[in-house]
Amino acid sequence: MSSEIEFYVCSEKDINDLVKVSQQFYPEHYSHIWKDEDTSYYVNLSFTREAFEKDFEIENIVYFLVKKSTKILGLLKLRKHQQVKGYTETEALQLEKIYLLAEATGLGVGTKAIDFTLKYSKNLNKKLVWLDVMTTSPALQFYKKAGFKTISFYHLDYPGLKDGYREMQRMTISI
Repeated sequence: MSSEIEFYVCSEKDINDLVKVSQQFYPEHYSHIWKDEDTSYYVNLSFTREAFEKDFEIENIVYFLVKKSTKILGLLKLRKHQQVKGYTETEALQLEKIYLLAEATGLGVGTKAIDFTLKYSKNLNKKLVWLDVMTTSPALQFYKKAGFKTISFYHLDYPGLKDGYREMQRMTISI
């Protein structure tokens, strides 16, 4: 099998893999932002079998497993048609989640994931890709370097989230 990074479109048969990789990468990167390092609120909200099953019922959502050979390195969650300020749902795509295992960070995998998302968006005739990122996230600089620009800010109100980690930035990139 190829040693290149691949983006494998998921179906419901991939839910076990999505749950497994999610429940590994999320605590690896984000336990420090939660009181008592307890990530259960967000993991239960986003990364359970039930959460993925619910998402697969929504035609607008598509998941991709990020793989190298048979090794799963992370996932992408896209909302193919999602409006954002100044753009209709037919013009914009949301990169809702891009998560990689700690072992896959810093190796160019994220850059390939952004490139893949932009190409995917272009194939859907989109004008814009947008995402939300924590102001305190190391990924913020990565997105800026990739060409994303901040258009607004807001705050998360998740219970158990430490106060210094509530600010989010909405970012866009034109295609």
